[in-house]
Amino acid sequence: MTYLALIRHGETAWNRTGRFTGWADEPMTLKGEEDARAAGLTLARSGVPWHLVHTSTLQRSIDTAAFALRQLPGARPAEIRDWRLNERHVGDLEGGSHAEAAATHGPDQVEQWRWGWDVRPPTITGDDPRQLGHHARHPELGDELPVGESLQDVVERVRPWLEEIRTQLSAGLNVVAFTHGTTLRALRVILEGSTPAEAFTMRAANGAVVRFELAARGFRPASCLSPADLSG
Repeated sequence: MTYLALIRHGETAWNRTGRFTGWADEPMTLKGEEDARAAGLTLARSGVPWHLVHTSTLQRSIDTAAFALRQLPGARPAEIRDWRLNERHVGDLEGGSHAEAAATHGPDQVEQWRWGWDVRPPTITGDDPRQLGHHARHPELGDELPVGESLQDVVERVRPWLEEIRTQLSAGLNVVAFTHGTTLRALRVILEGSTPAEAFTMRAANGAVVRFELAARGFRPASCLSPADLSG
């Protein structure tokens, strides 16, 4: 039996104040560092030898991994960074307040942008300084850089990554992925076979840890290893 653990990054200031973050490279707060250490202790207490670590290319994911992995015994696992684990690209909403967006567009629209299945945010233009920064960080994507994604888009983005992970697990490696709220939801949709309605209720607190095991018939939930509310 091999295991895949999915971890949401530690808290950032924009998480705390309710802002759309997306691909913005927001650092963690001190509370976020505590979240990361707690996730690491959860991994250590699972009794599973973790062999390989994946992070997104965003600093809050990379830093969460760094704080968490210090809690593991033995040598630090090998680490791979992959843009496909990045948070959902929130388009022109990036940096905006949830409350202000609700006042302008209505709370129902904001709920759909945040938790809906196929509702994309307002797109961002290529010459926007925020998007130019994302281009600079991800030159390998060229014209394929997202301009605003729905949850459904993220599901399709992470699907091939998950197939690669299945190969690693089949080779006997236990894998940890440090990712983001919507990306974790997208992975759960695939792994759990969730419907769009079920995906709408999914929530993961900062530092949440969810573990799956690869059995003969595919993935199955092994445990939710943190006190976070992961189901609604």
